[in-house]
Amino acid sequence: MVTAPDTLARKKGFFKTVLSYIAGDLDADDEEASTGLSIIGGPHYDSMAGFGVGVVGNYSYMIKGCHSPLPPSNFSVKADVSTKKFWSFNAQNNMIVAADKYRINTLLRMEYMPAYFWGMRFVNGKDNDNKVRMKQFRAMFNTNFLFRIADGLYAGPYIHWEYNRADSIAIPELIEGQSLHQRNYGVGLTLDYDTRDYVTEPTKGVYLHFSQVFFPRFMWNGDYGFTRTDLRFSIYKKAWRGAIIAADMRALFNYGTPSWATMALLGDSNNMRGYYHGRYRDKHMMTGVVELRQNVWKWLGMVVWAGGGTVFHDSHSMHFLPNAGVGLRWAFRKHVNIRLDYGFGRDGESAFIFGINEAF
Repeated sequence: MVTAPDTLARKKGFFKTVLSYIAGDLDADDEEASTGLSIIGGPHYDSMAGFGVGVVGNYSYMIKGCHSPLPPSNFSVKADVSTKKFWSFNAQNNMIVAADKYRINTLLRMEYMPAYFWGMRFVNGKDNDNKVRMKQFRAMFNTNFLFRIADGLYAGPYIHWEYNRADSIAIPELIEGQSLHQRNYGVGLTLDYDTRDYVTEPTKGVYLHFSQVFFPRFMWNGDYGFTRTDLRFSIYKKAWRGAIIAADMRALFNYGTPSWATMALLGDSNNMRGYYHGRYRDKHMMTGVVELRQNVWKWLGMVVWAGGGTVFHDSHSMHFLPNAGVGLRWAFRKHVNIRLDYGFGRDGESAFIFGINEAF
């Protein structure tokens, strides 16, 4: 008697079938295993946003003319909606074109959220009496088109657009007379040096990023003309078996008169994890972190990190903010990790972060 394939699948069980599929995918070394679509979602709860449902997805692909050992292009998306009218949509695409002669990086972010606002500068963020509610809508789009000018070195133009709208604030003095509606248009130049093996899950290499963006008043920026310098340096080293040590340093400097919405904001899902995004905001920011990434068993891993950062107006207003945390990794596909991080910082700041791909 011959047993039908679907009968064998039922006898094996649903979960064992899924686990076997994942394990087989991770063991493969070919180009096909590193490309494809991955989607996962689930419920969550937050005291401000209420009950919600989030979905994250990742699509890794190779454009015609690009083949291994080049890393695949990558498109990732995260969408969220909750019972208290909070919603967000984030999409990011890193495209490698024409055998890596060109790279096109694009980010789109839209969100409507009940938020907290402490005002500007470190001293206001530290004072919890300044904490007021604010509903904010934010839309942001930026893109750069990079030309390869040497092995691992890319340069090209950068475009940035951003819109922020907030409701009235209970303590008007915190906004310091600025408008609650802000539009910003910027153009500039990006320079990247990138030797990472995979953008979504680097195991070796270096990433150096520099961008200089101009937001002049004559380009519809109103009273808030300024110039932004963005720096990032990341390095990845293999340690012992299954272990990667990753370090990331960032700096953001705004010269001129950035508005409350375009100041450097400390804390997000990729940097200074655990701090409330926007509690600490000022003209400039510097951060640094070292992270140990350890594979535990097949498609399961964990990370620990430690670091710190600061936001500041000038050299006399720097205050160190520590940051540390732990996280779990689930290799949903080859070089695509679902991550759950718990980060914490100064004065009891902490948060869970759910996302896709590594933080940096």
